[in-house]
This record gives sequence, structure tokens and C-alpha cells, in this order.
Amino acid sequence: MDVIHVEGANGSLHTNYLGKAEAAIQALLVDHNDFVYIHVEAPDEMGHQGNLWHKVQSIEQIDRNIITVVKKALEDSGEAYRILVLPDHPTPICKRTHTSDPVPFVLFDSNNSEKKETIFSEKTAAATGVYIAEGHKMIDLLLK
Repeated sequence: MDVIHVEGANGSLHTNYLGKAEAAIQALLVDHNDFVYIHVEAPDEMGHQGNLWHKVQSIEQIDRNIITVVKKALEDSGEAYRILVLPDHPTPICKRTHTSDPVPFVLFDSNNSEKKETIFSEKTAAATGVYIAEGHKMIDLLLK
């Protein structure tokens, strides 16, 4: 895998979210890579700082400037795609450190029109009853 350096991507609340999305789109649709992994450190860092407001802001930025932008570009391309969205680990505001709690995830498949849960949270994820005990097996869900 290649590491794509994005100017202004610094792991903070004010990272270059849109630049990450644009780099991913370039890698997928122009450079014809089959897979792109986008890592955003901001929600984790805000959890370590215990700053709920900034953690929410960072997640909103991911939704608005990464997920929405990449999804639209992929839709416009007309090619089938899958997107898996999840944190790499929990960092609860109240603990300010990583925990071993399960992480919620969303898997979107452009070929599957079945509607499922529309809210992405620990509570709605737990209600699905889907639990992947070995985190490294998550990639199997994405690539199957």
C-alpha cells in the first residue's frame, strides 16, 4: 500500500478533511486503486482531551467533508462500491483513554438497496446483535 501525504492533514480538529477525501477520490477513480483507507485522528484526540464539543465537531466534519464527498464521487462514477466506516477503538470522553469496548460500524454497499439502521452510534450498533470479536476480520465484510 502507498501512503498518500495530504497537505494540512495533521491529526487535529482542524485537519484537512476535504483534502483527504480528494486524495481518496484521486486514488480510486483516477489512479484506479481498488482500495483506499482514510484515517482521521481528530475524534480520538478530542476523546483524549475530554472535549465532547470538539469530538462531535470532528465527527461532523468527517461526515460532511469525507464520507459525503467520497460517496458522491463514487456514485457519480457509476461503479459499484462499498464503504466501511468505524473508529479504530473507543476513546470515551469520560475515560480520556482507549477502552476495549466494541466499536460501532456502518457498511454501505451500493449494490444493496436494503435499508437498515440510519443512526450510527454505539446504541444502534449494539441493537443489531452483530459483533465481530476479532477486529482483523472486519476487512472480510468489506471485501466479500
